[in-house]
Amino acid sequence: MTNHIQSLQQLAAQNDAEAQFELAEAYRTGNGVAENLAEALRWHRAAAELGHADAQNNLGAMYLAGMGADKDAAKAAHWYRKAAEQEHVQAQFNLAMRYLMGSGVEQSDEDAAHWLHAAAEQGDLVAISQLGTLYQLGRGVEQNFVAAADLHTIAAMEGDMAAIDCLNEYREDIEGAALNGSIVAALCLAKIYDRGLGVEIDPAQVYAWFRWLKLHGSHDDAPDELDEWESYVTVVTSEAEVERAKVLLEEMRKRADTMIDI
Repeated sequence: MTNHIQSLQQLAAQNDAEAQFELAEAYRTGNGVAENLAEALRWHRAAAELGHADAQNNLGAMYLAGMGADKDAAKAAHWYRKAAEQEHVQAQFNLAMRYLMGSGVEQSDEDAAHWLHAAAEQGDLVAISQLGTLYQLGRGVEQNFVAAADLHTIAAMEGDMAAIDCLNEYREDIEGAALNGSIVAALCLAKIYDRGLGVEIDPAQVYAWFRWLKLHGSHDDAPDELDEWESYVTVVTSEAEVERAKVLLEEMRKRADTMIDI
């Protein structure tokens, strides 16, 4: 046993929550001391009871997986909630998944959406992607393909494959929203074709959708990044691609006219 572990044990015995947490992690991972999941659980619980958010989240994970104790989804959800209420982003996501699956809590899409919103606002990409899926499906929130596309595009641009797959599932709905004047939907399509998110990279499509939102975008709050995107699109699009984009724009107008006629 290392001197560091001995020091942690002394501090942990004096109700030092951070020392208890570090000692629990040492026992959980076998770092500086023999791995002992029961001791890891004991010290995580001690720190969790003192309000240590990381310990609360880890304790929830240990109960969920049955590490150091029998599996107990209700106890897992209890400790995830304790940490989530302290704005622990991973715990917020974990609690959302408990509600989504009805594991340890009564199943609730609405509560799942609430905690996914909380985690997404802190920038958790998996939460952003999952929240996008709830908007796509209308689970716990009103179905909104524009909100879904906005969230899925954020996650997809960071490499989230599930988000990319989702964008492919309802791209026609995103296009329909863009043709009906959604600035956000059109910008998402520009990003999709710029980054090749489930499609071939196509600068003409990027230019066409961006020009469409500039010409026909009639609703949604204009994102702060619009000026940056306008400069980018202007610089990177060749003359040949601009000419092809003009053809695409004409096709978009015809599709939009058809939607209005219907």
